[in-house]
Amino acid sequence: KKKKKKKKKKKKKIKEDGKSNTEKSSEENHKALERKGGVEGQPSSAKHGRKRKKRKGKTTNSGQNKKVKRQGPSPSVVNSLDPSVRAVFDVATEQFESRDGTLSDWLNPSHPHFWARLKASWSKLPKSLRKILVERDQKACRAQLRSPEHPFPTASDDHCETAPEAYAHIVPILKLIARELGKELKDLRIYDPYFCDGAVVRNLAKLGFSNVYNKCEDFYKVEGDPPPHDVVVTNPPYSSDHVERLTRFVARNSGKPALLLMPNYVYAKDFFPEKKFVYIVPRKRYVYWTPKGLRPKSKLQSHASSLGVRTSPFVSFWYVTRNCLASRATQDSFCRSLRTLYSSGSGSNQPSPAMFVRTVEKLPKNVRAN
Repeated sequence: KKKKKKKKKKKKKIKEDGKSNTEKSSEENHKALERKGGVEGQPSSAKHGRKRKKRKGKTTNSGQNKKVKRQGPSPSVVNSLDPSVRAVFDVATEQFESRDGTLSDWLNPSHPHFWARLKASWSKLPKSLRKILVERDQKACRAQLRSPEHPFPTASDDHCETAPEAYAHIVPILKLIARELGKELKDLRIYDPYFCDGAVVRNLAKLGFSNVYNKCEDFYKVEGDPPPHDVVVTNPPYSSDHVERLTRFVARNSGKPALLLMPNYVYAKDFFPEKKFVYIVPRKRYVYWTPKGLRPKSKLQSHASSLGVRTSPFVSFWYVTRNCLASRATQDSFCRSLRTLYSSGSGSNQPSPAMFVRTVEKLPKNVRAN
């Protein structure tokens, strides 16, 4: 008898081990139902001896639980705002596509695009409304900072657009060239042979120079027959031999003046003809802006704006050819005019944001090449 009992237990154990977890759990539920006295026809919750609980923040739709997500702030939050604060919020939500600068620029008291009313209202805005403004700002930045495709070889480190203030520093020179040629500023033909994202066209247009040629094309395929222009204004790629090739182009470009934004080490290179250039040096180091998507994230700094991602890899300044005006006499007059123009700010006792330097030997120590 004992042997028979052992065999039965062994067979039962083997049978249970062969069952799936689903079968086991259904059997256990069935046994529990029998113990609780469940009967056929009762709801499943009663059969299994438990009540169904509704989960907070979820609703049942077609048998599936889905999260309920609130769209925007509640009306009570908006209505409880001070009328002046609400007015600023309403204006701010409509300004992202038309107003210059980004949200961080508007809230920065030292930035040219600082918005005092928004800054004063910011601490009074609820968190939900601030979040809306941040999301609108991010959306506007994504729309403005597209990633262009270049039909020529590029290096990621070369994708740097010139800052608007750097163009503002050469406006006096461009005005002198336009006057020499008898042209209005809007008619002065400016050629930038190196395309990054086209910011030069936008930045110079704001300064009154609307006739700018900067196309997404391979400069080296057209340098033998460049588009008609009066002056070259460019920030060339610094990698490879781009600077040297640009210098050669400027030397044979039919005597056309050129303003080249380049690193300080260029004047020390053997190929550079330093006697043919004068220099416009900023008192504050220039920064550059990398358009979104044109450089790996590992090489980007954290500061970003509508202009791109900020970078400042080298000390740089403007190299200006001495032939900006026609004759030798007018060239000397040109240098004297620049010295006067850059000696002080416009109509004030404040120093000019950039200085005129006639020779390499007179460059300030903080911008000289090592």
